[in-house]
Amino acid sequence: TSKANTNLLLSHYLPDYEPTEKQLLRFTHRYVDDGFLVDIYSWLERHQHLADLNLDDHFSRGQIKSKLWMMEELRNVVSGNELGIVVLYGGWYATIAHFFFKFFSPSKLYSIDLDSTTVDIADGFNIRHGERNEWQFKAFAQDVNSITYDEEGKFTLPDDDRLDNLTIKPTVVINTSCEHMNEEWFYNLPDGQFVALQTNDYFANEQHTNCVNGINEALAKYKFSEVYFSGELDTQLYNRFMIIGKK
Repeated sequence: TSKANTNLLLSHYLPDYEPTEKQLLRFTHRYVDDGFLVDIYSWLERHQHLADLNLDDHFSRGQIKSKLWMMEELRNVVSGNELGIVVLYGGWYATIAHFFFKFFSPSKLYSIDLDSTTVDIADGFNIRHGERNEWQFKAFAQDVNSITYDEEGKFTLPDDDRLDNLTIKPTVVINTSCEHMNEEWFYNLPDGQFVALQTNDYFANEQHTNCVNGINEALAKYKFSEVYFSGELDTQLYNRFMIIGKK
């Protein structure tokens, strides 16, 4: 209603009025025609019963800036927009998948996370590219440090009741959660594997067990045979470091 929209616009000056995420999304979607907003709204509708959903973190300034930064730099090093099979390590709720489908044309995008509770949420958030589109997107639960590759550079995705076992050869492996795990996943990759990773210096976060102090420390920790890009991004709360290249 007009009154609700006015309250949203003036909410900073109304101490007793605190808009919800759904109200903000409805208001924005009224003036901005973008499927991303529809996906987020539908996602909230389906999963609002989950008390531990941390939307502030998923869509924080630092998270979104970091994802867009990766898209920008990947476009500088990838010829065309074909990425083939993309595999997200530590994919969480796979909100980054939206940006890959927006800026590139991956044939398949698979997200793998240690936490099994993230699978249905990630599938739900990316439903337009998943169940409704022959599973162009699919999430799985597995410890990425346990993934091993055969001589052809392939590995088998975990069991899932909606898809048969799939043996795939990733075109690119993405890990934006390096601060949450050790480097075993990286050194288990086949030599020559195209990789894009991000880590940070947010040591104050108790969930971060493997931060670095700067890009040089990241380059020393993850020894690439070829580096196409390395750099850092100030997200205000912390610095994000990114490396793109071949293992």
